[in-house]
Amino acid sequence: MTGTTAISWLWRPVGNWRDIGWGDLIVAALLSSWAITLVLGVFPGSQDHAGVAAAIGVLAMTVPVAWQRRAPLAAAAVLAAGAVLNELALGHIVRCGPCLPAVLLVAFFAGTRLSKARLAAAAALCMLNVGLQAAYDPKLGPGLGFLYVGLPVVALACGAGWLVHQRSQAAAALRARNAELRAQREQTAQLAVVADRARVASELSDFVRDRISVIGEAATVGRESITADPALAQDALERVGTSGRETLAQMREVVGNLRDERLTGPQPVLADLASLLERATTADARLQVTGSPRALPAGLELSAYRIVEHLLEALEDAPAARIDVRLSFGEDALELHVSGPAGRQPGAAFATARERAALLGGTMNVQAGADRCTALVRLPLAPGYASA
Repeated sequence: MTGTTAISWLWRPVGNWRDIGWGDLIVAALLSSWAITLVLGVFPGSQDHAGVAAAIGVLAMTVPVAWQRRAPLAAAAVLAAGAVLNELALGHIVRCGPCLPAVLLVAFFAGTRLSKARLAAAAALCMLNVGLQAAYDPKLGPGLGFLYVGLPVVALACGAGWLVHQRSQAAAALRARNAELRAQREQTAQLAVVADRARVASELSDFVRDRISVIGEAATVGRESITADPALAQDALERVGTSGRETLAQMREVVGNLRDERLTGPQPVLADLASLLERATTADARLQVTGSPRALPAGLELSAYRIVEHLLEALEDAPAARIDVRLSFGEDALELHVSGPAGRQPGAAFATARERAALLGGTMNVQAGADRCTALVRLPLAPGYASA
């Protein structure tokens, strides 16, 4: 869990209802409870004659807060219609305490979610609501003086939401740009390594060719003088041995420098998945382990780790997104369940993960819904690792 999700835990989705969080339901319930007790005469200043009909009718001016993030324009429309019906049917009843915050909340989230045209419509509906409350609510009268305060506050709420929306878009664009820069840096580094290795290989080829020529010349001299001048032949053979050893030592040094040093470091395993979720995404990523956890072959653990890494690349990378990763140790297979909202171009990452699973004789199935997609990867276990 990231620091951002620790702050915004109230907005986590309720079940499969995307953009309807526990915080939305809690706020709607609190405002609705406040409104009902207000119109029933529990609070001082409320109307004692208001009955059950008023208590039910006032819910149209508070309940839409529950879907203020999922459909803010619809929420604003219901709030405005609720204000019209309440004022026409019930008249002057004190409702501003819970109903004004509901309007401002919907106006704010309309700014965070809607385009300019739709935001203008939502703002007009919210202002209509505030205008009706200013005209009919005894606490806001007499007259329409409250409009001089209420309408600018609604506009400010919409503007604040719009600024938050622009900042979120800028942050998302920055994350995408940083990802592109990281990919470019890695590609540039790989190209530099390839170019350097090509240069070293060329130099090594020239060096070996020169040393072989020297050794060949010395061997020719030794062969021709082995009978006529044994001392000269002995000296030539010593040069052959010395040159051969020097060549071998030089080749060992060059080949050692050409090795990929990354292969000498420890490879990631399934125990490192928690740190991967913290590092690889800014989403609300949660890890769950079921079954009988146990050590598996190094190749299988590495492949499972890489598969999860690829699946994370296929999902949306945003603080508001929810990603669930479940690692299940079965009797004869290791299963990986990864679900979350799909990213912009998930196809390549899904294909790479599927290829890795196929190399181990496993399978991968992807189920895509309207809001979330789920990948189920099943990797068979060798008989020696099939049980705890």
